[in-house]
Amino acid sequence: MAKNDNEVMLETILCYKTMALDHSKHDIMLKDKTVLQFLAYSLDSEENEVIEVSLKTIELLVHNNRNHNILRSTFGVFEALKATSEREGLEDALKSLSKELIMKLEDAPAYNTRYRSLKVTTEQSQPIGRKLSSKVYSFHIFGLNEDTRRSVESAVIRIRGVISVIIDTGHQRCVVRVMENITPQLLTELIARETKLEARLILRNKFRQEVLVDLGKSENGRGDDGIEGVNLPEYLPEEESPVKEKALYSFGRLRTSAASWVRTATSLFQNSFYW
Repeated sequence: MAKNDNEVMLETILCYKTMALDHSKHDIMLKDKTVLQFLAYSLDSEENEVIEVSLKTIELLVHNNRNHNILRSTFGVFEALKATSEREGLEDALKSLSKELIMKLEDAPAYNTRYRSLKVTTEQSQPIGRKLSSKVYSFHIFGLNEDTRRSVESAVIRIRGVISVIIDTGHQRCVVRVMENITPQLLTELIARETKLEARLILRNKFRQEVLVDLGKSENGRGDDGIEGVNLPEYLPEEESPVKEKALYSFGRLRTSAASWVRTATSLFQNSFYW
């Protein structure tokens, strides 16, 4: 009988956990960020066992101080841990472990040193009374794949005021951090003009369901005309926003049941990690 995605996922994570027990194998595990991203995706599983084993595996990696930089810099890890720590209906023990891992990564000396350095640099470079602020927008781009990825990235980063761009071709998502004067409508219009692809802003309605907003139908640049029951965020400045940690995860908790991710992580283990 063929195994389902959850079974394959759990089996793969258990193999990663076994490897993580040996610090000498951490370098090869983290050489390809697929492992960390797969563990982050796995935290969105509906199976508590999958979540627990994923957290325990990440915990083993966190215990090795040499891994802190890559754990912090890999897109999805912090966001997944934060979402897990706040997830409704999840066992308290799992939520507590998620919070503990977040604290350990944030409290690491390298993190605090980097944060203080960034803060001082920012304060020194800004006029008195003015703070550097940014916003994060998430888009679903129809037709986004490995072939069109470069054209989308090239189009977006040319905009003055864009700070960073993160592309997820597997889910056709694009997460953009911009200065506060850049509107999501400007981004969607430029993507359409430069790449001929349609981009829609991702928001959530009152039921916490994803809604794809066509900004081209709105005259006010926010895309809220005619969108009933959608909670349109105010996009507070990054330093003042109470949900800044969740911003990059606003495109919705990533579906760990995606067969492509299961196959990728499993294949990586089978092809590279036998010992």
